[in-house]
Parts: sequence; structure tokens; C-alpha cells
Amino acid sequence: MMKQWKSGNLINKTIFSLNGIYSAFIAENAVRREFGALSLLLVLAIYMGKDLKTILAVFLAGLFPIVIELINTASETVIDMILGPIYREDVKHAKDMLSAAVMLSLFIGYGTSLILIFG
Repeated sequence: MMKQWKSGNLINKTIFSLNGIYSAFIAENAVRREFGALSLLLVLAIYMGKDLKTILAVFLAGLFPIVIELINTASETVIDMILGPIYREDVKHAKDMLSAAVMLSLFIGYGTSLILIFG
């Protein structure tokens, strides 16, 4: 019998999601760096005496680059699994666009966090 990938159970869906975050954290250096940056931003917000609402906003803004990085990593993994190591210009463009999304999310997420902390 083939193992079932997903179930409608909320607890199982939560476990699948947490496994995805854990897998990305273990396998991807960029995800670890982004979690480190998020931690630093939170410590900075607390050190600067920000209220709980601002700290929560910093947390959510700092999560944004992690979300985009997870999408980037999953997309690139699927692309590589399907197409293998063969170079194609259209694939390069797609991966460049994924990379651009990550870069813009870093500007947006960390820029917003810094404005909230120092603004």
C-alpha cells in the first residue's frame, strides 16, 4: 500500500508544515541565515524597548523573506528533479526570477523591520 501524502486532519497538516520548515532549516544555508536575521531583529526590537505589537510586527515582517525562500527552494527543487542538470536558458530565467523574489523580500521584510524598530 502506498503511503498517503496528505490528510484532512489539521494536526497532520501542521506536522507536515513543521517538517517542511525543519527540512529547509537543515538543508538550506539561506533559511538558517534568515532565521538568524529574524532572531537578531527580534532581540534588537526588545532591546530598543518596543511594545508587544511592534515586536509582533517585526516578527511578521521578518518571516516574509523566510516564506519567499521556502517557495524558492521548493520551486528550484522541483525544477531540478524534473529537468535534471541540463542547462536551459528559460530555466535560468525562471530561477533568476525566483532569486529576484527572494532579494526583494529581503528588502521589504528587513527594511520594514528596521523602520518599525528605529522609525
